[in-house]
Amino acid sequence: MLEALDRTRPCWLGPSACVALVFALVVAACGGGADTPEPEPEPDPYISTESPMEALTEADYGDLDPAEIGLNTNWTRNRVSNSATPAEAVRLVGVSTESMDGFDRVVFSFEGDVPGYRLALGTEGGGGCDGTEAGPDTPAHLAVEFMGATAGDGGAPATGLPALASAEQTCDADGTVRWLLGLAADTHFRMMQMRGEPRLVVDLRHPEG
Repeated sequence: MLEALDRTRPCWLGPSACVALVFALVVAACGGGADTPEPEPEPDPYISTESPMEALTEADYGDLDPAEIGLNTNWTRNRVSNSATPAEAVRLVGVSTESMDGFDRVVFSFEGDVPGYRLALGTEGGGGCDGTEAGPDTPAHLAVEFMGATAGDGGAPATGLPALASAEQTCDADGTVRWLLGLAADTHFRMMQMRGEPRLVVDLRHPEG
């Protein structure tokens, strides 16, 4: 608390300066009269801001139940992520592939829940747990990384499809599972997260021509 001014002592700065000084002291003591705004948090570089939701057609669903699609993105080349990591690591129990009209589909199935994930297109590297090791010998690849997950025996998914040239798990350590999907061309992808049976569905658009 500021002490009261001694009105018996003259202000040697002069009346105007004295008033200004007192005002400055009061403002300083009160923290400037307003809270300093906190800086805005930096955006997550993995979150795509150009992937609006879209209505899927009947052909897009394939054998999926439309009522169980909890989240889907539009066709994109941007990074997409969901940082909601489960309290306990969930198990990746299966990876399957299928070629459909206009796109190839990769389905990641889990026990318990869908973990956090990041999907990002690339043309170099991508292998290993940190993405710095050699990637597939394809024009491009889609890295699919799961956080809060462990890998089971997912089998050997079919490859050599119009868009999906190869599929390889490159990491299963410290709660991170990483798959590299080798692409026949640098193309677009979209993602669907299912509500019912915990699955993450990734569609890869067929190359034009």
